[in-house]
Amino acid sequence: MSKKFFLNSFFSSLPGFVSILLSFLSIPIYLKYGGEEEYGNYIFLHFISFIAPVLNFGLGKIAATIIPQNKKKDTTALILLKKTIMNSLIILSVLFLFFISNEFFLFISRNVFFLTTASIIITIIFVTIEGIFQGKRLFFGLMIINLFFYGLSLSLPPFLLMYCFTDYKNIFFASLVIKSSVIVIGAFYLFKHKSLKFFFNNSSSFFYHPNQKWFSISSLLNIAYDFLDKYLVKVYIGPVALAIYSIPQQLTGKLSIVSKGISAVLLPTLAIKKKNNFITKEFLISLRIFIFVIPLFIFLLFNFFNIFFEIWLGKNSNVQIITLAKIFSIVSWVSCLSHLIISYYEGSGAIKKNSKIELFFYPIFFISLYIAVVNKNLFIVAIVVLIKEIALFIFRSIRLSKEIIIIKHSYLVILILIFFLLYSVNANF
Repeated sequence: MSKKFFLNSFFSSLPGFVSILLSFLSIPIYLKYGGEEEYGNYIFLHFISFIAPVLNFGLGKIAATIIPQNKKKDTTALILLKKTIMNSLIILSVLFLFFISNEFFLFISRNVFFLTTASIIITIIFVTIEGIFQGKRLFFGLMIINLFFYGLSLSLPPFLLMYCFTDYKNIFFASLVIKSSVIVIGAFYLFKHKSLKFFFNNSSSFFYHPNQKWFSISSLLNIAYDFLDKYLVKVYIGPVALAIYSIPQQLTGKLSIVSKGISAVLLPTLAIKKKNNFITKEFLISLRIFIFVIPLFIFLLFNFFNIFFEIWLGKNSNVQIITLAKIFSIVSWVSCLSHLIISYYEGSGAIKKNSKIELFFYPIFFISLYIAVVNKNLFIVAIVVLIKEIALFIFRSIRLSKEIIIIKHSYLVILILIFFLLYSVNANF
């Protein structure tokens, strides 16, 4: 079971590794041919799509957790997909009504509104398709659709700048073409293999799951946590600052592809078994890797960040980007630990507990982040994000740490990494 588990986890993680390689090429190209402001606007449009999991109303997560334990997998998948499409049409109608009647949207150009709306609707549908692949344990197919939807759609379009002069809107449109193609191909794959008889099944699109509310709240909070810092930086400091802030965050955030890959396999397995014997095996091995191996890797990288960014970004590299990269590398590592803990909550049906923790911390995070941003200090903004991630992980894991002793060791490792971070940052200045 362990060998198959980690093989499936590798398949789920592989798209992220490919996207890292593409990011090494695409980001310098965009900065060279488009500039920091254009790149900041382009990446901001992608950030807006992060709201889609909230508007998916937890249907993707539900697909991943109930399809594995449901005998009528095809019927359940069909109902969830139909429900998603129906919700998307309602959301699309509401957004257009607001755009037509509300002055709030006057500062947004028509083209930007249409692009972001299309991106949100496309992502809402994809989240459910992704959950169906996950729930039916089609991990190789999951790898392919994630590779194109999350990796290639972001990194390939900037290469257009090498052949023609264009702006971020056209580059983003090219990204949407790739994402739309992924949805069509993914749905066709499911239909072809009779996983979905979409056009010939009269199953009702009505569906409600007891945890749907909490999945939706959890998705909303995840977006609120992940998107708030980028939004405030763009609004109060500007798109150039967002580019400087997001480049190291994107790069170091790729570490989460491993934990998300493991979580993608862990979630449906926990939903089937809901037994501790699985947790004390694969789950325990995963925790050991992230608590003891990954921090050593991060520590070693600290010594090469200066050289790496000078080679990678050339004249666009600076001390601020390098410092932010060091902070975000620890942020990403701690968030990886949280991904594993959250998978336990979601798979065991205890998502409500995680959502309550996130609800409690959000006002504190918002106030702290706002103070940091209005002072226009990206370093303090990153530190606030780091403190938030550590606090959330500790409160998420306290209950499990009583059963899994090595979780307590992670608290000590966090302190050690923070010490090396402060030492390294001080040395740069």
